[in-house]
Amino acid sequence: MKALDSVRDRQVRIINLFIIGAFGLLLLRFFQLQVLGVSEYRAWSDRNSVRQISVPANRGKLYDRTGHILVDNRPSYSLFVIPFEYNRNPVDADLLDDLIGMSPANIESRILEVGGNPFTPVRIIRDMDFETLSTVEENRLDLPGVFFQIEPVRTYPSEVSASHVLGYLGEVTRKDIRMHGNLRQGEIIGKNGLERRYDGLLRGVKGYQYMEVDVRGREVGNFGKRRDLLPVTGYDLSLTLDHEIQRLAESLLKGAGAVVVMDPFNGDILAMASKPDYSLESFARGMTPDSWDALRTDPKRPLLNRPVQAQIPPGSTWKLVTAAAALENELVSAKDTIFCEGYFRLGSRIYQCWRPFGHGSVDIIKGLKESCNVFFYQLGLRVGVELMEKTGRRIGMGRISQIDLDEEAPGLLPDEKYLDQKYGEKGWTRGLMANMAVGQGDLLVTPIQMARLTAFIATKGVLPVPRIVKAWRRNALETWTNIEIQTSHVMFRHDVFSTLEEGMLRAVNESGGTATASRVPGWDVCGKTGTAENPQGAPHAWFVGYAPRKNPRAVVVVLLENGGSGGIAAAPVAGRLFRKMAEKWP
Repeated sequence: MKALDSVRDRQVRIINLFIIGAFGLLLLRFFQLQVLGVSEYRAWSDRNSVRQISVPANRGKLYDRTGHILVDNRPSYSLFVIPFEYNRNPVDADLLDDLIGMSPANIESRILEVGGNPFTPVRIIRDMDFETLSTVEENRLDLPGVFFQIEPVRTYPSEVSASHVLGYLGEVTRKDIRMHGNLRQGEIIGKNGLERRYDGLLRGVKGYQYMEVDVRGREVGNFGKRRDLLPVTGYDLSLTLDHEIQRLAESLLKGAGAVVVMDPFNGDILAMASKPDYSLESFARGMTPDSWDALRTDPKRPLLNRPVQAQIPPGSTWKLVTAAAALENELVSAKDTIFCEGYFRLGSRIYQCWRPFGHGSVDIIKGLKESCNVFFYQLGLRVGVELMEKTGRRIGMGRISQIDLDEEAPGLLPDEKYLDQKYGEKGWTRGLMANMAVGQGDLLVTPIQMARLTAFIATKGVLPVPRIVKAWRRNALETWTNIEIQTSHVMFRHDVFSTLEEGMLRAVNESGGTATASRVPGWDVCGKTGTAENPQGAPHAWFVGYAPRKNPRAVVVVLLENGGSGGIAAAPVAGRLFRKMAEKWP
């Protein structure tokens, strides 16, 4: 019996020792947490009670060449939710729906769309009206994880649109974040036009604000232990555009088309208009998915930046290239003539001139003036595909111009390899070359390429790289830093330029010329029209030209899709623009 009691006593002592040891360990851990680790855990506590809110920077402003402001910023209110707080307070979703008219399903869909960190705020309303803001603010204590923030939104105080040039902003996508490691969900970046091309300069550097929150995620006030970081405004840009010329160019485009006005020596774009266009204000306010889908699928293609993306046959404006190739390679002289009786027979096929009764005896200057097809059919056969392609490529055809806009199209300048692939080796006919000589067939160009071609003639060999941004500055207190002008020189014989110019001068200023509607007294406009056949509808109307003849100030290119005759439709538009510039620069 005594032995049994002894065993029990030992067991009790072991249990007591175990209990004392366990309490000792707990006391030791308690001492570690409450005394030794106080600094570390206080920091953790501070982090758990502090909400870091990124503060977007004001984007840089955009000015035209005269200092007229085209793009500015205005303050707006955006509503955010923090997914973690929102998801753990489902009752508040119904209240939020009552206040802002956005269902819990739509909010959840928005959160899933953005994805990412559940503690990172998600913008659910952009540019919120003041009445909604006031309603949310009145119920703010009942909406943990919901807050509003003042954000800059683009505004457009000028009367010009220039939507394709200026471009719009949008929220970053997951693809954007993968491509640019410094972006985070919810940030706004340039998506198109100059806003996209110069986003790195315009965006600035975001700041941070630190707010103290309670256990339910409701803001208590600024967190005094950490100083807010102020955002840094982006760089301003000075553009080459002239807002008066730009406004006129936009007003003259009634249907689909493009206008380019460019300084022929340095490539400064004075105006670049594309129609149909779209409202940049709608993007600034926040484009809805339905509105975006309607814009994107519109058969009139308002998102297409026609000056740099429309690839269209050049029609008779290409006769300038055909003439240049023939003159430069001495396949024709200014005195050589061809008789036009209204048609040209090639094998069993008849190629008509636009004037049924013909032009009579035609030299190259008269051929340009009156745009005689028969003359250029035969001249094109002398030039051939290889020489045409080589000459065109020398003066910028078939490749991008390197203008400071993204997604520029290269056009199409066929060579023998391309034609062999399309039609079979040597399966293409001489008739195809005759068509190409007058700007038809497989040949495709963009208006900006035609502007460079015209500048090349106007300057006697300068081939400028077009540009829209000419300078930048950090803020209004600094002087502008100019961006370097880029040009190249293409050497052709002098008589090539003098002959082309004479034909273009007569086309505008003499009776019988196809471009007389662009005439401006006292400014010696030189021009060439084109009417590009279109199997899907009315022809496309072209005009290319420059003025004045001596010391040219501007190149003008007009494209009117389905506009009809270049001389009737496009030349008058160019004439209005030349008259405006003659008034500005007497």
